[in-house]
Amino acid sequence: MEFVREVDTFTARHFDDLDAGRVRALRISEFVAPDVAGYLADRLTQHPSLSVYRNTSELMRVGESHYETHDEDSHTNTQALEEYLSRAETLVTEIRAACQPHPSPMDLLWRLLDESMGLRRAEIAGRPMFAGVVRVFPEGSELLPHNDVFARDAPGVAAASGITAQFAANIYLQVPDDGGTLQLWGLRPSEQELVALQAPGSVYGADRALLPAPDVEVAIRPGDLVVIDATRLHAVTPQRHGRRVGMSCFLGRRAGHPLICWS
Repeated sequence: MEFVREVDTFTARHFDDLDAGRVRALRISEFVAPDVAGYLADRLTQHPSLSVYRNTSELMRVGESHYETHDEDSHTNTQALEEYLSRAETLVTEIRAACQPHPSPMDLLWRLLDESMGLRRAEIAGRPMFAGVVRVFPEGSELLPHNDVFARDAPGVAAASGITAQFAANIYLQVPDDGGTLQLWGLRPSEQELVALQAPGSVYGADRALLPAPDVEVAIRPGDLVVIDATRLHAVTPQRHGRRVGMSCFLGRRAGHPLICWS
C-alpha cells in the first residue's frame, strides 16, 4: 500500500490509483514557492469576504462553498444557492486579483489539469459554480472525519449525477507550528453508516472514537499541493499553535468528459 505518492505532474493513471485505493494521496511539493505561499496567505486573508462558514462556524473562508447552500436538515436553501451562483464569477476574479503580482495557485493547478486531462467548471442549471475557496482554520479548530459526495450534496444536479469519482485538491499557503495534520482513511462509509458514526453535536463529522486509526497522517507544508479521494474519510487534526490557510477545490471525473471543478 502506497500512502503518499510524490509526483511532479498529474496523469489519468494517478487519479485511477487514487480512486482504486492504491494510494491515499498525491503530492507535488512546493507547487507554490514557500515565500510566495506566505505572501498569498496574508493577502487573501485580508479579503473583505473573509467570514465564518454559514454552517460550520469554527472555520472561516474567502469565497464560498456549495456546502453552505444547505441548511442543517440537509435541504437546499434556495436563497443561499442563488447568492452562491450569482457571486461565483466575481469571487473568482477578486481572489485572482488578490494574488497579484503572482498568479493564483488555483489557476496554475487548473491549467496543469486542463493540459493533461481537460478541465471545465461545474455548472448548475447552466450557471458556473464557484471554485477555489480559501479556507482558514483558526488556532484550536479542526475538521472532523467526513467524506464529500457531490451527488449527495447536490441532488438532481446533472453534473453531480454523472460523476464517477470525486477528488479534493488542497494547496497549503500557511500551516500551524503544531497540529493541523491531514488524516486519511480508506473507508467509504454508506449514508447509513455515516449516521451511525456521527459525532455528538456535529452536523457533518464522524466520532473519531468510533473509527479505527487513520491509514496515514500527512504533515502539511507551505506551498505543497495535495490531492485525495474526497469520497473516503478524511480529517484535519486540531491546530494547536497557529493557523492553517489553504486554497481548495473539488475535482469530478466523468466518463468520456473532461474533469470538472467546483468548491
